[in-house]
Amino acid sequence: MSSISTQNDLTNQSIAGFSILHRLGVGGMSSVYLAFQESLHRHVALKVMRSDFVGSSDHEQRFLQEARAVAQLMHPNIVQVYDIGKFESIHYIAQEYVPGSNLHSYIQRRGALPLAESVSILWQATAALQKAASIGLVHRDIKPDNILLTPDGEAKVADFGLARSRGQSQNLTAVGVTLGTPLYMSPEQIQGLTVDSRSDLYSLGATAFHMLSGRPPFSGETALALAMQHLQAEVPSLATLRPDLPPALVKIVHKLLAKSPDERFASAMELARALREVVDSSLAGQVDQMIPFTGLVIEHQHVSHLEVTQQLQKLTNAVSEKSKSQWVIARSVKRVAIAGCSVLVGIAGALYLMRNDLLSMEARSTAGVQRQPTIQRQYALALIENDLKHWRGVSEYFPGKDATTRNYELKAELQIARLAIEGENYRMASESLTKVINSQFADDVLRTIARIEMGYVANKLVGQLTSNEFYNAAGRDMKIMQATPDKQRLIRDSLPNRVREEWDRNDYAKQSAD
Repeated sequence: MSSISTQNDLTNQSIAGFSILHRLGVGGMSSVYLAFQESLHRHVALKVMRSDFVGSSDHEQRFLQEARAVAQLMHPNIVQVYDIGKFESIHYIAQEYVPGSNLHSYIQRRGALPLAESVSILWQATAALQKAASIGLVHRDIKPDNILLTPDGEAKVADFGLARSRGQSQNLTAVGVTLGTPLYMSPEQIQGLTVDSRSDLYSLGATAFHMLSGRPPFSGETALALAMQHLQAEVPSLATLRPDLPPALVKIVHKLLAKSPDERFASAMELARALREVVDSSLAGQVDQMIPFTGLVIEHQHVSHLEVTQQLQKLTNAVSEKSKSQWVIARSVKRVAIAGCSVLVGIAGALYLMRNDLLSMEARSTAGVQRQPTIQRQYALALIENDLKHWRGVSEYFPGKDATTRNYELKAELQIARLAIEGENYRMASESLTKVINSQFADDVLRTIARIEMGYVANKLVGQLTSNEFYNAAGRDMKIMQATPDKQRLIRDSLPNRVREEWDRNDYAKQSAD
């Protein structure tokens, strides 16, 4: 019998030297996990084929095809494949982990993007397609979901699972309901015709239109209705939707969205030349340097009515050990009035293991962490290294002087709490989460995430009664956010896996989803 279950979440399991930390997402053919590669001491995105596709030669071929296609592409704007293999019954692809967000989520949060950010993303995606076209590779599923963004301004094209080289067999088109995404699919692809790199340029144009206007170029109640729009309907005027855009950029986007491939740019290289003229004339060449995507940081919303009148009291009562393996809990709970309401904002608790396992000073040190020129780059470095000392370096090197800096600090505290929860150091987690809950600079998303995680931590430190106080407060927050389901989804997706599972079992979590 296999020791690994391919049916369930693989979090906390180990596959071929990859320790799986938590699930990042689920796609049509696979699940993607954040994993740690022990041999090279790095984080990777581990794509694992769904168990119900194992044994299907067509699906296995397509899964392997993605890795083989991208393995030929070494480019800074393409997600790199590190390894491919099979462990027991599990097919996996280990690829570059890109911390940040995909373009779709970014647009959902911010709406139509500023000119400089949009051109930077378009420029980098064009470079990726130019590289793919140089070896005759057509992506066939360019869309905002497949463009990943990092906090320091990199855009990377991902998911070459539908890619095909010139001359490759068409047999794989029989697998699945559809290839590509109708919102961004080219007319020739919709009709099942042979496609080349100009099809990817059309999809990139649809993506650019969405990015610049805040909406896809076409919409329809069904996939068929949407497809007919791409085949027959005139593209809405981008100049009308965004009169602030340079006419040259509007012309580029509309040319990309031409119905006939012959009326589009002949290649990504030709598109790059046209974009260069826009960069030089309208952006003073600034896209030559990556532009940080500021919207990846949860934007500050000042809460003027919120006044925290009391901070968490820390209790460090020493308790005699009954045995070296026994956990001893000391508890204390403080309540404080906030805006006329009594809200639980802190747990003073210390969770002790045997004396030799007490929290070391090293866990609170930033020794060896290189100071970066900006807090954005300091945060990006912490995302890559993802350890306690790098996350602590964010606030140590850039103490909060303005709303933006404090927002980065709060996000770093949430990351510290995540690592502490994963390591079952609930005392450390409670300290970081309390800072977020008590901060007047935490917006509703950050504070709700912290309350849910504190509910989990409180259950470990004190018990269910205290835990429910935090869950109840978070449930009320989520109820208020029912009009903005994207925020609710963002909050839930940001939770550590074990916290999310407990929250989903909570009555307030169910009520907030009603």
